[in-house]
Amino acid sequence: MNVQFSSDAVSGTAFASSSAHTRGRNLFLLTPSGEQCGVESFARLLVRELNTDYPDAGYGLLPVSPRWRDLPALLRQVRHANCIVFSVPLTSWKNLLVLPLVILLFARCVGCQVAVFIHEWDALHRLRRIAFAPFVWFSRSIMVVSPLIARQIAQTPWLFRAGQKCRLVPNAPTVWPGEPLVTERVEGIRKAAGNCDIVIGHFGALYKGKASTALLDVCHYLGERGVRALVVFIGSFPPSLDGYEQQFWAKVAEYGIEDRVIVTGYVSDDAELYTLFNEASVFLYLFPEGLTARRSSVIHCLQSNRPVVVTEPRSMSEFAHHKGFRSVIESGALSFIPADASSQMIADRLLDAAKRGGRTTQVIDSEAWWRATTAATHAALSERSVRSDG
Repeated sequence: MNVQFSSDAVSGTAFASSSAHTRGRNLFLLTPSGEQCGVESFARLLVRELNTDYPDAGYGLLPVSPRWRDLPALLRQVRHANCIVFSVPLTSWKNLLVLPLVILLFARCVGCQVAVFIHEWDALHRLRRIAFAPFVWFSRSIMVVSPLIARQIAQTPWLFRAGQKCRLVPNAPTVWPGEPLVTERVEGIRKAAGNCDIVIGHFGALYKGKASTALLDVCHYLGERGVRALVVFIGSFPPSLDGYEQQFWAKVAEYGIEDRVIVTGYVSDDAELYTLFNEASVFLYLFPEGLTARRSSVIHCLQSNRPVVVTEPRSMSEFAHHKGFRSVIESGALSFIPADASSQMIADRLLDAAKRGGRTTQVIDSEAWWRATTAATHAALSERSVRSDG
């Protein structure tokens, strides 16, 4: 995923020239990276949209340099800010851990408010959750995009009733369809698809909590039925502590489907991304917990014209805070399967959805979704007590 911003937004020079520029600002911390993760892309777009909808509220990005020699200048900006916002998981911080903790503790010492935007919780490795705990403890507001995440936080005893600080914010898309862009990756998939009956698409990071390997079971089952399926995973494996990538490829080898599984790796260009989307006959997601409002991958697939088959939500209350997502579900744009669906049921639903083909109308109003997102975020951050300039 790739979002373009001005050089000032990336470098921080738009608000770093003096303390007057940052006083009273709500600063979203991030580490600029060559391969933007979804969390970083979301934070960048959120700040941009907040400034559009609330130009007088003083929202800004605070890019964090990994160089310790830049820390004094960074802390000066934090000292004059009204609130700093961290995003969890801290994927964009790469291997850094001590530096964000230093920033967190410094902010608390100088009286700067702290907020955190949490995109995942139980799906993270336990050691990562323990490392992120201080950010939850010291936060005045915790913003989440799903009631499921709020419940997970509330049910974690060592977070000390952090669930009471959770505020729901509607999720919104961070990439948009564009003009087709045929690349070497696209041509490779087209060539592989030429020998297959169906192309099953799957977008986003591949990790254990997403149950991406379940699609390999479906591919194998279809093969036994005489249906040759190609599974295209549009994304890559994030660094993990559970050896999931090795488990994934071991299963591919066990089934002998090496020629029917493609992992594209990170795709930076939106145009190429949606060209890849259109090579799929149908998208499939088999979430263990059912569809939840945090699943940006499903949102982005819905922006293409391909059908999407996904595990049904456990409860529609999951989307009570998200009018846009409820509207999409009510429109019938998604094809649901039960959580306990058999391989035969999944296969039948996939083949039926692929046969019916894609939609001709767009089901997501990106501007409306983002207005709802900024309104909820602004409200959550406005709940805190205003820090005096003195």
